[in-house]
Amino acid sequence: MTFNPGLNRVTIANFGGLPDGMAGTLAHEWLATWSIAPQMQAELPLCDLPRIPSSGKLDIARLTLERLPRQLLGHGRTRGLSGLVRACGLEVHARKMQACGVYPVALNAALERGDPGTAAFAERLGIALAATVATLKLAPPESRAARPEWPEAHWERWRQVNRIVLGGGVLSGTLGQQLFSTACEWLPRLGAADVRLHLFAQPRHLMLHGAARHYRDGPVLVLDAGHTAIKRAWVEVSGGEVRELRPAPLLPTPYGISDGQQLLDFLAEALLETLAGHGQVEQVAVSLSAHLDRGGSVDPQAATSSFYGSLAGLALEDVLRERLSTRLGFSCRVRVMHEGQAAVHGLPHMDAALLLGTSVGGALQETES
Repeated sequence: MTFNPGLNRVTIANFGGLPDGMAGTLAHEWLATWSIAPQMQAELPLCDLPRIPSSGKLDIARLTLERLPRQLLGHGRTRGLSGLVRACGLEVHARKMQACGVYPVALNAALERGDPGTAAFAERLGIALAATVATLKLAPPESRAARPEWPEAHWERWRQVNRIVLGGGVLSGTLGQQLFSTACEWLPRLGAADVRLHLFAQPRHLMLHGAARHYRDGPVLVLDAGHTAIKRAWVEVSGGEVRELRPAPLLPTPYGISDGQQLLDFLAEALLETLAGHGQVEQVAVSLSAHLDRGGSVDPQAATSSFYGSLAGLALEDVLRERLSTRLGFSCRVRVMHEGQAAVHGLPHMDAALLLGTSVGGALQETES
């Protein structure tokens, strides 16, 4: 069975006192944007929120059939039927993500207004966050049994975790503060009193900070490629600490691009746009929402779970370095990392990171080899 360190499928342990229906469920069922949105739709009387489109196999098949005549006439942008199906799957997924992404923002605004039911809803999410952390820390038998692909050594690493930095869009604003405070309150109740959570000051920018901190000094161009948006920034680093971060406008995740080489072209262009007006920058860091193998390429075994799976097999750092250096006219250094490893470097001395956004992500601090 293939090892996948992702946290979406962490099975919440049977802790006493949890809200009804929480024990035995998966972390993403409470904490990922795609799950928060339908929960809000069912429970909160909020108006003017977009309908959440379905994204099942039937929806992908319908869109594929709709696009097939154009493909057969040679006017499609993808190669072969399998390429068309993948492109349609990405488009269907993108529509759902765009709709769901509005919901946490609306929940934050409703909390600030004091709308009925929103505080209790957010408290339940905070309890789920605490229960997920406690499950990872305590590694109870029922949760270990639910992840047979996780070796005992991986659970042991989580048992040693005491300091966790939190980031991601769901943890922004008043909503993030409430989830954080509720989780801190509940961790001792769940037997994980020695775990200390640290909410990053700018949760959406945690990966940008952490990726930039992989360099010791100087300006760094940073890009965080997620499943909802592409974040970019010019960052000044001194002594391994971020001194200044100037974000560029967000870009939507380019779900219309299904070819890996074209996707790398898009990412390179996004970085070059970020450089405008900032002079020469020779250091580049990219945070990617896809698991990487030891060689720094997208892991083919995990490629199907990420939009960035089309990059599998490509030497990302080498290709980006070549394309950027050619365009810039000077050589640059490029580092590509999984978003979790970027996040865990966002604050010094963290043992792990946990990210709440489109999905539930995170990582353990890398050990010295």
